[in-house]
Amino acid sequence: MKRRSAGFFIISLAMAMFCSGLWCQEESDPSLLTLDRIFVSREFSPARFGPARWMRDGRSYTTVEDSAAIKDGREIVLYSAETGKREVLIPAARLIPSGETKPLPIDNYEWSADGKRMLLFTNSQRVWRQNTRGDFWVLDLSAGTMQKLGAGLSPQSLMFAKFSPQGDRVAYVSRNNLYCEDLASSQIIMLTKDGSETLINGTFDWVYEEEFGLRDGFRWSPDGAAIAFWQLDCSAVKNFHLINNTADLYPRIITFRYPKV
Repeated sequence: MKRRSAGFFIISLAMAMFCSGLWCQEESDPSLLTLDRIFVSREFSPARFGPARWMRDGRSYTTVEDSAAIKDGREIVLYSAETGKREVLIPAARLIPSGETKPLPIDNYEWSADGKRMLLFTNSQRVWRQNTRGDFWVLDLSAGTMQKLGAGLSPQSLMFAKFSPQGDRVAYVSRNNLYCEDLASSQIIMLTKDGSETLINGTFDWVYEEEFGLRDGFRWSPDGAAIAFWQLDCSAVKNFHLINNTADLYPRIITFRYPKV
């Protein structure tokens, strides 16, 4: 019996080592396609243009390109629409926050109306189907300073930040409440205080996103004196439980509010 057990153990160990060797060989062989390489990694993602933004003169635009000076860095490049002349407007080195060594990744950006400030969206997180939650920074081109918005709020919780028409303030959503931040003083004013899991200010639930493509739920008035926003009351919508069999090793239950007619 002992010999049989020992023989079984040796055979099992040899098979395990053999299979492990094959797995490692498959993982390291660049000629083999795996599900992780195709669907998890961005190895086969096509190169994308932009985001591109027109400048005030209507004759030039900016876009995002890889930095030649900093590895894995991205920078804002200015192009003349007529001649194609290229100029690095904001090099990756200017997007390195104080105390950090790497430039911020650029998920999106927006110019103020006067073109003197840039609002940078970075460290984004997925909300339902798209990355709409993250951190926002303001870069002052003339002063060369960088200012992170939302001090005191949860990291990577800001959504849909946008300049006021005058470019002196930025409004955004965090945890279903609206905020307005003055750029000169960094003072943050909480515009709504009733936001909760069931009362949504300035954004939408997943149903509106899926059926109508609605995510950003507020707008500045042209004079910057007011903000119009959507408010959703989901308190009467009951929870729906769904078993997720694919995201993890073991099934888990996902709970969300699902309206049914």
